[in-house]
Amino acid sequence: MDEPTGVIGLGRLGHALAGALATSGTPVLVASRRPIADASRDVAGIEFVTAEALLTRCETVFLAVPDRAVPEVAASLPWRPGQAAVHHSGALGLDALAAATARGAVAGCLHPLQTFPAGVHPQEALALFAGIVCGVEAPEPLGSRLEALAARLGTRTVRLEGVDRALYHAAAVLASNDVVALMAAAARTWALAGLPAETGREALAPLLLASARNVGALPLERALTGPIARGDVATVERHLAALRAAPDLAVLYRALAAELLALDLGHPAEVSEALRRALGEGTEAR
Repeated sequence: MDEPTGVIGLGRLGHALAGALATSGTPVLVASRRPIADASRDVAGIEFVTAEALLTRCETVFLAVPDRAVPEVAASLPWRPGQAAVHHSGALGLDALAAATARGAVAGCLHPLQTFPAGVHPQEALALFAGIVCGVEAPEPLGSRLEALAARLGTRTVRLEGVDRALYHAAAVLASNDVVALMAAAARTWALAGLPAETGREALAPLLLASARNVGALPLERALTGPIARGDVATVERHLAALRAAPDLAVLYRALAAELLALDLGHPAEVSEALRRALGEGTEAR
């Protein structure tokens, strides 16, 4: 039987990680201050223990806690020399685990590029990891161990050594969190058009999902549809004229269009230039 892996913290990520590990055949010890749901208690392969017992029995310990809590939690635990202390933050470096390494532990990071909703049953959590990418940073042999564990969960990995972690995490935020901001702006524009505000999210969400599928399957140039992809200058001009009623939305429209014009869309030079002129300020910097 595999040795148990420890998970400290039972928020959304900790909940999903413990369930996915157990479902994939890795026994898991979990320590958490949160109340433990009955669904989690009933999953084979998950045992709930104190943090001290977990540290005694596990060679690899995941700190599935908020970024701000990583240094504090690391400092509170009785690490042993050679034990692996692994956080899941995309933005934090390994120095966040300095208190653990000071006691002889080996620091690592396993950052899943995924969103984890609340309320997922532990036995369904493995599906959330299938096909995603995890960022890994750790000295060897821990780095290879984390890559093997990620592969067992069905994920691919990228190594984060030497990577600007703030920019890496900002890319993830743009692709995930900021899509919600974009949908909020789209719903506001929908309401400005005179449509019922409460129907905007429901009506526009299928477009968002279809675009996400296209991005996952095609190069960005081929995934793009709409007036910028077509070189439809007149439609872009009509949009901007209408958005004069909401200058902040016009600024956002121009900024996003400038990013699209940075793609190789295959337009004749005169079409690309006409689009830039229509968009005005905000495209020159690209």
